[in-house]
Amino acid sequence: MKNTLLLLSALLLIQCGSEEKKTTAEIIATQDLASIQNKKAEVVKNLNTLQVELEELNQAIGEIDKEQKFLLVTSINAASAPYAHYVSFQGTLETDRNIVMYPEIPALLKKVAVKEGQRVKKGQVLAVLSDSGMIDQLQQLEIQYALAKTTFERQQRLWEQKIGSEMQYLQAETQFKSLEKSIAQMQDQVAKTKITAPFDGIVDHIMADEGSSLAPGMTPVVRVINLDQMKVSASIPEVHLPNIQTNSEVKVEIPVLNENRAASVSAVGNFINPNNRSFRVEIELDNKQGQLKPNMTVLLQINDYNNPEAILIPSKNILEDQAGRSYVYKLEAVAAQENTFKAVKTFVQLGKSSNNQTEVLEGVNAGDRLVEDGIRLVEDQQLVKIIQS
Repeated sequence: MKNTLLLLSALLLIQCGSEEKKTTAEIIATQDLASIQNKKAEVVKNLNTLQVELEELNQAIGEIDKEQKFLLVTSINAASAPYAHYVSFQGTLETDRNIVMYPEIPALLKKVAVKEGQRVKKGQVLAVLSDSGMIDQLQQLEIQYALAKTTFERQQRLWEQKIGSEMQYLQAETQFKSLEKSIAQMQDQVAKTKITAPFDGIVDHIMADEGSSLAPGMTPVVRVINLDQMKVSASIPEVHLPNIQTNSEVKVEIPVLNENRAASVSAVGNFINPNNRSFRVEIELDNKQGQLKPNMTVLLQINDYNNPEAILIPSKNILEDQAGRSYVYKLEAVAAQENTFKAVKTFVQLGKSSNNQTEVLEGVNAGDRLVEDGIRLVEDQQLVKIIQS
């Protein structure tokens, strides 16, 4: 029995020794799960040991070898500066003074008193309609009115002297006031036989020919437009509503004219369009030169955020890890070695971005030195030298 146990122990030792001498490929080829797991544990243990030793060796080399090769990087210094962020939208040029004139009464177009392209003043006659005898009726009413007025004034004097009946006085007064109202109504109708300019502007289009029959509110006669004061109208997604107010700064670009202007928001709508969840903004533009035309496309950059002391760094100097966290590399001076720094991986909280610059809200302070060129080669806690700052 004792000899048997000794024999089994010897066989086990021989087997273990043979496994230790096998290569990784040979162990994998056996498809023995226990052997493979044992080999993996052995490799991991050796790897951890080697990593610790490597760090100790690097540290020793850094302390002893003054001529060792360092990763060369450039650096930037974080500084605070005023920052204005803009959001971009597309708008359309419009004018409030763009109106088509219609007749208010059924009539024939007797005369067009202007030409297309002609400048007109407010109240100037644009077209004359047939009066259908209304002027003759007005003249008859005026004659009757003159008689009624004289009769009323005489009856009033007699009544004040207690002469005549009250009924005669009241009849004369009623006739006088009735004709007075009739004349006012007829004068209003006669005034409608002339279409006049509602404001100073230009006759843009004559739409009806002389002699044509006009229907009130249906037949267009002439379009009058004033382009001295234009406005840009744009629909803005409602998410921007808290950040865009009246007087917000706006950069206006008119591509077709290759022109840029500075302006401000003149009006912010109070209604959210349920179809596209947007609200309306307007920006007024002066157009004394007459270059701006209705329905031109305009590009807008509206200021929606300001920070008077923002920390801005180039966007390319901000990296992101697999978890989506943003980080930079700060440089900390190494006291024992000249122009030698340690790169420290530092996670940051970001704000707005524009023009290849990103605002850092947390993690970086003014005066911090950061890795610039070489940032994708450097590792956390690595010693580097700066070749340009």
